[in-house]
Amino acid sequence: MNGFERRKQSKMEQIQKAAFHLFSQYGVNKVNIQEIAASANVSQVTIYNYYGSKDALAVEVIKAFLQEQLDFYTELLDLNIPFQEKMERLVVRKIADSAAIGSVLLEYIMSNEGEIKHIMNEFTVHHSIPLLKRLIDSGKEKGHIRDDLSFETIRFYFNMFASEVYKHPQFIVEYEDRNKMAKEFLHLFFYGLTGKE
Repeated sequence: MNGFERRKQSKMEQIQKAAFHLFSQYGVNKVNIQEIAASANVSQVTIYNYYGSKDALAVEVIKAFLQEQLDFYTELLDLNIPFQEKMERLVVRKIADSAAIGSVLLEYIMSNEGEIKHIMNEFTVHHSIPLLKRLIDSGKEKGHIRDDLSFETIRFYFNMFASEVYKHPQFIVEYEDRNKMAKEFLHLFFYGLTGKE
């Protein structure tokens, strides 16, 4: 990568970071290119040259967010650490992602019927499901997850949890100790309200 390409890459990262912050606070529809340009400290022309439109920029922002998640979870699964610690790190990350993405941007992603829906479906089929299967298989092998539970049932259970976490980012933002929250969620996740292990 030459100097020009490095500068372009750096500017694009700057723009996407600024756009993500604004989109997560106000939603894609309530943010304009002028505001993104001001936040990223670039010209509006630069954004149009790189992305063509705000909608195209939103797609790239979401792709980058998904790639960050994929990198984190792939690396986490490859770590040689106890299963419970992997789960704790996973929950902490889900909580952090929920606080970062905000309900308005999440709603935009979930309600989109165009390219974003296609991207989300592809990501789920080719990345999310295989990674979750690896995690569950590992948990079963180590005796942390009941062997008689089907992958489909466990996946539904995981998704119920993740869905609620993403729906209530304000609760998470206001909670002072996210690590403590992660431990509490994890205990509820595995043992329910009775506390019996």
